[in-house]
Amino acid sequence: MNTKEKIMQSARTRFAREGYEGLSLAAVAEDVGIRKPSLYAHIDGKEQLFKQVVTDMANRYEEVWQTTCDDTVGQPPLERIESIVNTLTSFFSDHETWMLTKRMLLVPPPEFREYIEEVIGTVETKLKRFEKEQFRLAMERGDLPVQSLDELYAAYYCFLDGALLSLFTFEEDRNMRQQAAFRIFKKGVGWDE
Repeated sequence: MNTKEKIMQSARTRFAREGYEGLSLAAVAEDVGIRKPSLYAHIDGKEQLFKQVVTDMANRYEEVWQTTCDDTVGQPPLERIESIVNTLTSFFSDHETWMLTKRMLLVPPPEFREYIEEVIGTVETKLKRFEKEQFRLAMERGDLPVQSLDELYAAYYCFLDGALLSLFTFEEDRNMRQQAAFRIFKKGVGWDE
């Protein structure tokens, strides 16, 4: 791992744990094993480093769900949705990824709110388009009863938000809770298993 990669790894971990306000560039330099002035050979400053971490997070998020989309081409729409749910809960179950996401989305530094919304929002828009299309196709095929696509997606999104938030609990039965919530969501929208 080169110095730039070490800096990014330290920044991700520290932003996840300490937030933007709590991050110290001196601590990042110490993690990497260099002096603070040497950081500036690799980064422009704390603001630029934070933006890189946000962009990297968005890229990893997009890559993981896009890979699932690519791997499930040809499968029925609802199987593709189920694969996305499994992929996202797995991706966000990594503690550092979840903490970083929580800090970025729930308590973003005010000066970066627009930047985060733009970068993460772009990825979310693409994912939403894919998911809604799968639900539309499922209704077209008769795999789901015809219903309001917007309402169906809103219910799905609430389920998914809850499933991802449950990753942050200390309960050992979170997997069972996620599976139960998904099962009940499916029943509610007429998704036969």
